[in-house]
Amino acid sequence: MLEQNSLKVLKNKKNLLAFSAGVDSTALFFLLQDQKIVFDIAIVNYNLREKAKEEVLYARELAKKYKLKCFVLDSTPDIKNFEANARQIRYDFFTTIIKEDSYNNLLTAHHLGDRFEWMMMQFCKGAGSVELLGMDFVEKNNSYTLVRPLLHLDKSELLLYLE
Repeated sequence: MLEQNSLKVLKNKKNLLAFSAGVDSTALFFLLQDQKIVFDIAIVNYNLREKAKEEVLYARELAKKYKLKCFVLDSTPDIKNFEANARQIRYDFFTTIIKEDSYNNLLTAHHLGDRFEWMMMQFCKGAGSVELLGMDFVEKNNSYTLVRPLLHLDKSELLLYLE
């Protein structure tokens, strides 16, 4: 179910999963377990929803059960331009962990719906064909490789996996 080229990048590497405790990242968590991919998890609590505390607790419980490291950041981003601020906080956190603990890859649970949404946002901004291509399964970064092994799957397929 994981994209094959992504799997090749993940095997025998040190991987960090950007975890939210939502359906997408939880499905990816268990798919990685099934494929015997070694990874740890990182989660950000923006302290805006009561349920966020439960999500962090769930992340910690999963990590303990599967003997993984669980990195947690408590942060409160500026509400003005929340999405951009939250994204910056999240990726700064992941990058710090990656550098300090020598991870090779950052995994995100972006799926086909996210890819389409991103493409539509770029289209509405008047982006050209290069920008519309957007998300790739594997993207090299300065300090790590970003891997999106679910980009070929629809969210409904992820839901079926969790049943």
